[in-house]
Amino acid sequence: MRDSEPQSGLNFNFIVPIAMLVVLLLVPFSFNALMHMLMSKKHVNPVIMKLPVDSTAITIPPAVKQYESFEVTLNLETKHLAKFVNELVATASEGTGIQGISGVVSPDMKAEIAGDSFEIDRLGPQEPLSGHKGISSWRWRVTPQSSGEQELSFHLHLLTQNNAQTDTKVLGLAEAHVSVQSNTMEWVKRNGLLVTVLLSALAAVLYGLRRRYMRP
Repeated sequence: MRDSEPQSGLNFNFIVPIAMLVVLLLVPFSFNALMHMLMSKKHVNPVIMKLPVDSTAITIPPAVKQYESFEVTLNLETKHLAKFVNELVATASEGTGIQGISGVVSPDMKAEIAGDSFEIDRLGPQEPLSGHKGISSWRWRVTPQSSGEQELSFHLHLLTQNNAQTDTKVLGLAEAHVSVQSNTMEWVKRNGLLVTVLLSALAAVLYGLRRRYMRP
């Protein structure tokens, strides 16, 4: 019976550190895989418009891969939109305007996209890259940093004039839902230091246990 107690201690001291390090190594990968599996089962409309604009104005892939950049474009008939908004404002009763707009909206608009889980090449309100026949075009390069179902929001920065007073109004244009697939290999590349430290710690634990329990 005496020999079994040291053996039990050996097994316990040997298994627990290894199990903890294995968990630390596997948790990021398992979490990414689980989130992607759960989110892939959801069927969501990729683009939800908040203004009376056709969703085809926004071009965005419904599914992308983590850490791999993709292009987002916005083609908006700014003159038509400004005219439509001005007609609504002019005929709306007090307190029923569109997103709190008052005064006359200029067709000269800026656009912005934002997302906590994305790296965006051009931040803040942007002038259109081109304009032709009343259609203004914007383009961004976006890189998802997290896997799972992520969201990009689109905003318009409008210039309004009310009783000779000029003001700027920010309107929510749309929300885009993007399914981001996990990228394990790229995660390992980007977190190579963490993986190296954990593997080194595992090797040190194994070496220490071997020296401790293999002594004559």
